[in-house]
Amino acid sequence: MDRTRALVESSLLVALSAVLFLAGHFLPLVGMVFSLVCPAPLVVLGLRHSLGRAVLGVVAATIISAAFTGVVGALFFCFGFGFLGIALGALGRRFDRAVDIILYGILVSLGSKLLLMVIAIKLTGINPFGLEEAEILPMIERISSVYSSLGMSKESLSTAREQMRATLSLIPLIFPALLVMAATVDCFLSYIVSAAVLKRLGRETLPQLPEFSLWRFPKSIFWALVASLALQLAGTYQPSMAFLQKTALNLRLLVTTLFFFQGLAVGWFFMGSRGLGRFLKVALTLVVMVVPFFAQLVLILGIIDVWFDLRSRFRGGRE
Repeated sequence: MDRTRALVESSLLVALSAVLFLAGHFLPLVGMVFSLVCPAPLVVLGLRHSLGRAVLGVVAATIISAAFTGVVGALFFCFGFGFLGIALGALGRRFDRAVDIILYGILVSLGSKLLLMVIAIKLTGINPFGLEEAEILPMIERISSVYSSLGMSKESLSTAREQMRATLSLIPLIFPALLVMAATVDCFLSYIVSAAVLKRLGRETLPQLPEFSLWRFPKSIFWALVASLALQLAGTYQPSMAFLQKTALNLRLLVTTLFFFQGLAVGWFFMGSRGLGRFLKVALTLVVMVVPFFAQLVLILGIIDVWFDLRSRFRGGRE
């Protein structure tokens, strides 16, 4: 690719990404679709051009976004979409497995979100890692006033306030785990959408992810669960070391989420083996997600599968 052609193409990709972001910012409802597609041009940029040129492209797109959305919107584009997009492209050029690309992409997404959070703390003075009671109460009051205007009774409003207080007080404790989850979901969705767009264009493509029914996590995550329980026990006997309990809570939340998805993968596999259609499998999965009892069963199923590989045993039994 000659220099002029490369410059023109990278400029068009940068402009397209900025336009998609602005459409997502200004258009209600349908804007969410544009936001999901926004990283795709940057992935192409990372795939076809050098990392230095891709970074310059993100900087240019950030400046364009700033002209229309202000500094806050531009920062959100840069750290929310920009660096993740070109990172996925650059990683796609280097690795052949989708799992490797996503794992490193999650690290990039997490780093970008941490930088964005540091900037947000400097601008707003609010630290989500350590919200105080004085900062939580105004949030509860604003939400309560909305409920009150909708005609909620005083008894129900009092119950709702207590639930909100408990939930908002928990968020600072589990915020590290929530940040990791957000980075994972962000990276995964960007990868899926970008891969679909690239496949549609018929040019460079990203490696295909394995089918969900084949997903398996390493056995080491079980020992991470054990470590979280040990940390919680140590924190109980050492109240002065509060960080132990907080670390245990975040680690257990992350590990149980992995077990849950492995259990869902097992369920997806068995539903497929029984000939259930995609619509019915999705419907049953949604039921599992919203009914706590079924969710607990799926979590236990995931833990069992880590050790006994139920899918291999099922396939072996049918041979």
